[in-house]
Amino acid sequence: MTVAVIVDSSSAITPGLAKEFSLHLAPLHLMWDKDEYADWVDMTAEEFYMRLQTAKTLPTTSGSVQGEFMNLFENLKSEADGIVAITLSPNTPSAGYDSAIRARELVEGIPIEVVDGNFITSALGLVATAAAKVASQGGSLKEVVEVTQRVIPKTYTFFNPGSISYFIRGGRISASDVESKEDSHIVSQKEGKIVPIEKYPTRAEARDRLRDLLREKARKDSPLHIGLFHAQAKGEAEKLASEIKSAYNCAELWIGEASPVVAIHMSPDSLGLAFYNE
Repeated sequence: MTVAVIVDSSSAITPGLAKEFSLHLAPLHLMWDKDEYADWVDMTAEEFYMRLQTAKTLPTTSGSVQGEFMNLFENLKSEADGIVAITLSPNTPSAGYDSAIRARELVEGIPIEVVDGNFITSALGLVATAAAKVASQGGSLKEVVEVTQRVIPKTYTFFNPGSISYFIRGGRISASDVESKEDSHIVSQKEGKIVPIEKYPTRAEARDRLRDLLREKARKDSPLHIGLFHAQAKGEAEKLASEIKSAYNCAELWIGEASPVVAIHMSPDSLGLAFYNE
């Protein structure tokens, strides 16, 4: 059986990574000055931040992307016997999961499973790469879904936004949950929701804490799967990747990037990681 794996673009999976892991990207959409843009198709992260510097209005996430999932489902019918679509959690304010469910109901002739990926950014990306690996080895639709269910509960994710104010402005974090927007925060996810868990006076201290959290949670007695992501902090991400590669037995290590839709809530100079042990 040939199973195609789709993941939405909130996963930090760039088009290049999608090709490397044999994944299919479902682009989420943003609205800016009454125009609609699809992640990585109509706008790149670099283009997003360049425009943001001089923008008089701020972008917002768009509504349903049912059409994107329908197009992917229909196109994949000719090359796959089944499809697994992995989306960000419906607990995160986004239409991705519901759009995939509605699209599935309208597409006939192929079995489709829609998985609540529980996460965003590289944690969601890791769920997808695990599924893609099983699919590439000839796994059944059931086996591909099962691996996502094994990976999700053992995955850790932590990130340090360049500024927590982007999350507050977009409504992903309540201002009441943050004592001071001037602090540098460590953010994680619980039940699909984005939550601040620690704060530090400086970004340097918060970045060091990311490394500490990896040391505390990741084991060295079994292979480690890790996905890094950044928003205009590629150099830092590459430096961290080099450190991790020399310290751990990495079965998987990649660097992803916040797509334009994620960049609405993720300020420049953001850095994060997600990981799990086999």
